[in-house]
Amino acid sequence: MKKLFFLLAAAALAACQTDKAVEVEVANPTDVARTAETVELCWTKLSQSIEGLTPETVVVMNAEGEEIPSQVIYRGEAEPQALIFQCAVEGGETATFQIAAGTRSEYEQQAFGRQVPERYDDYAWENNLSAYRLYGPALETSPEKLITPGIDVWVKCTEKLVIDEWYAKGDYHHNYGDGMDCYKVGRTLGGGASVPMLEGKFWPMEHNYATCQTLDNGPIRTTVKLVYVPWGVNGTAVSLVKTISLDANQRFNRMENLYEGEFEELPIAAGFVRHEVKGTEQGEGWIAMVEAVSDSKQPEVDGDIYQAIVLPGAELNADLLGHTLAVKAVKSGEKMTYYSASGWSQGGVENMEDWIETIKEQAAMVESPLQVTIK
Repeated sequence: MKKLFFLLAAAALAACQTDKAVEVEVANPTDVARTAETVELCWTKLSQSIEGLTPETVVVMNAEGEEIPSQVIYRGEAEPQALIFQCAVEGGETATFQIAAGTRSEYEQQAFGRQVPERYDDYAWENNLSAYRLYGPALETSPEKLITPGIDVWVKCTEKLVIDEWYAKGDYHHNYGDGMDCYKVGRTLGGGASVPMLEGKFWPMEHNYATCQTLDNGPIRTTVKLVYVPWGVNGTAVSLVKTISLDANQRFNRMENLYEGEFEELPIAAGFVRHEVKGTEQGEGWIAMVEAVSDSKQPEVDGDIYQAIVLPGAELNADLLGHTLAVKAVKSGEKMTYYSASGWSQGGVENMEDWIETIKEQAAMVESPLQVTIK
């Protein structure tokens, strides 16, 4: 009966909206349920298969014939590169979707990022679960004079987007009921950055990011490309291009780091600074930590921050150079991709056991992505 309903709904969509549609099957090859995982399809293949398909007309329907949110991805290019949407698939199961040209609805913005020139060129980004910022060039000559690779973590207990509101208010270190900035970065990796590590020490950038470009900006995914000027790493000039993506309904940022220079291999350390640590856990390709909020006058009231790195093949260290780290060597020009996350005890993370389940789901997504077939 369910299959019949889907076929009737798909036929109705095709009849009233387009001359052609495609069916997409999404299979979960693991026994771990995948919730709100993002599926990505090549735009060129879709546009060649569906008459009249444009970014303004693309519609995605689930097996119940309901339209679900989707986003056309540009990756900073003039022409569309991909189509994404999110789905939930039980372990070992397959979900079916229909893609056609039609009347596209307006979708709620659940991922957003922008440069913040009114706050020394911060670059801030968020989704409906968490928020972050990196520091820009204007901060170097500000009264703070801060140069750091570190990522700042903003905790949230609301699904609304808060960046613009919090910056406009100018008092984001106080919790007005939806979260706050209660995380101390300084000259560290903060919550999830990476730097070269040689001879037992970090070799951080000598400047904050030089340029930033928002490549895509919701409703499902926000992506930023940040370029750093070359700096000296043990006598070798090294450059970095950092591309960060955050999808709606996901705790983990995708961190794509491209280091280049006159080196064969360079160990890169990704991780988070240790404050009042309450516990660490690690597994195959991942490491996690929980600590009291670090920038608060009432840490016992403001709760705990959970963090995690997923980096398959990395050497893990729970306490090194004041950080919890995942270290992996990369070749010049070879992209190093890892996944960094944060959560809050007052914003949806119950305990370390709950946090580890989130991490294991992410590790499964990295190790065994959903299998997508365009019929």
